[in-house]
Amino acid sequence: MENRKLAFVGLEADTTSACLSMLKIMNGRSSVEWMQAEPDEADVLMLANDDSDTSRQWQNSDKPCIVIYHNNESKPSAAYTLSHPFRVMQLISVLEDVSRTLEDASPDESSLKPISAQTQAATPHRPSGQTDFSESLYQAVTSKNAQELYQSDSPKGSLFVSPSAGAYFIQEPLFNEVRHKTAALTALKPAKDADLSAYIRRPIAELAWMTAQLSSTLPAWLPKDGSYRLKRWPNVRSAKTDRAYLSMSALMTKQPCRREQLAAHAGCAQQQVDRFLSACAMSNLLVCEAASAAPSTRAATPDEPRRIGSFIQGLRHRLGLSS
Repeated sequence: MENRKLAFVGLEADTTSACLSMLKIMNGRSSVEWMQAEPDEADVLMLANDDSDTSRQWQNSDKPCIVIYHNNESKPSAAYTLSHPFRVMQLISVLEDVSRTLEDASPDESSLKPISAQTQAATPHRPSGQTDFSESLYQAVTSKNAQELYQSDSPKGSLFVSPSAGAYFIQEPLFNEVRHKTAALTALKPAKDADLSAYIRRPIAELAWMTAQLSSTLPAWLPKDGSYRLKRWPNVRSAKTDRAYLSMSALMTKQPCRREQLAAHAGCAQQQVDRFLSACAMSNLLVCEAASAAPSTRAATPDEPRRIGSFIQGLRHRLGLSS
């Protein structure tokens, strides 16, 4: 679990106290553990919605800011906002969004070193390679004739996938790259007997979820105009703590939904919907159904107005309302 620091600037004492209590509740429910710190040392700031010099100074800094405003005020034009009073799930959701932004913006160690010619040559092929891995993982998980064990290689080592066991096996260096979305993985291939005693066993749904977050569009094997539903809720921590994923999961377990419908219902970008669908597909949770027309009100037959009129007339007569 990652540790990040959060600072409070200009907030009222009761608001700060409530946030600190919520942070304690969040431990174990969020992918990041948040700790209070001074503004200079913090990764993220929670600011009061005012025009003070202090607030303006920190909003102009390079630190992500969550602006807290009262529910009787207009929503401020900030990237991250929370309407006070708020609940713990709302706080979790916005902190998860900020955390993902920080992960995307943070350079990995290789970017701080001189880039070799070999690395420069490999970089343009990385999106293609990631697509190959995602597609091979999808095929391995959903195939009825899946192999017992698959293998994918990378500069940081290899990982092994066992669809029948619902698990993948990985070592710490490669896991850190996969978790931080910096891994370059080859397509899965059938693996021979391997000694996995030095590998960590983790749920395959986690691998599907993390690798799907690298995608920027809907995978080629999922139709853009299809209707999707879930077999069951995703068993992934980030899906449980993100408001958009919770909203989509709840709707898709009840009925098939189109991509545009999911984006409107969850109030999120289409890219986030596509990543969610990709992750669910690679976890073998997604069912794609033929596109269906939106339900419409059935047109009344010619005899229906007459029957309805007779019913109302008889009801008025029994109630003594007829003239």
